[in-house]
Amino acid sequence: MTEAAALQPVHALEIPMRTLSLLVPSACIAEVSSIVPITRVPRSPAWVLGVIGWRSRPVTIISMEALISGGPPPSAKGTKLVILYPLPGRASTDFFGLLTSAEPQSHTIDSAMAADSADLPGNPYLAAAIRLERGVAGIPDFEALGRALYPK
Repeated sequence: MTEAAALQPVHALEIPMRTLSLLVPSACIAEVSSIVPITRVPRSPAWVLGVIGWRSRPVTIISMEALISGGPPPSAKGTKLVILYPLPGRASTDFFGLLTSAEPQSHTIDSAMAADSADLPGNPYLAAAIRLERGVAGIPDFEALGRALYPK
C-alpha cells in the first residue's frame, strides 16, 4: 500500500451499542433496517441473539457487547438492525447483523483520529480504536469475528 493510499479518508458507520460504539467501514454494510422479530436459536452461544428473515434468507444477529464481555447480552431491545456483508472466505449468502441501541451515524475517518487501544476493553474482537466527537469507538477484528461465528 502506498503512503498516499494509507492516508485516504474512509467512510464508516458508527454503530452505537449500550456499552460501546463500533465503527465499521461503510463498504461492509449491506443495509440498515428497522427491527424485525428475532427468532432465538437453541444451543447457540449467548452472544448469538437469533436469526431474522432478510431478503428471503436467514441472517444471524449477534451481540458484539456479549461477545466482547463474555457475559450475557444486554436486553435485545434496539433501534435498528445493521446487516453486514459476508466476511472474506464465506459464501456470498452468509450475511450477519448487529442490533444497535441508537440510530447509526455516518463518519469520515482518517489516520489522525486513531486512539490509543488502551481506551478500549482488551479484547481479541476489537482491532483498533478511533476517537470520535462523542468518545472512542472500536473497530471490529473481522478475522477474529469470523473464527467466532464459524468455528472449525
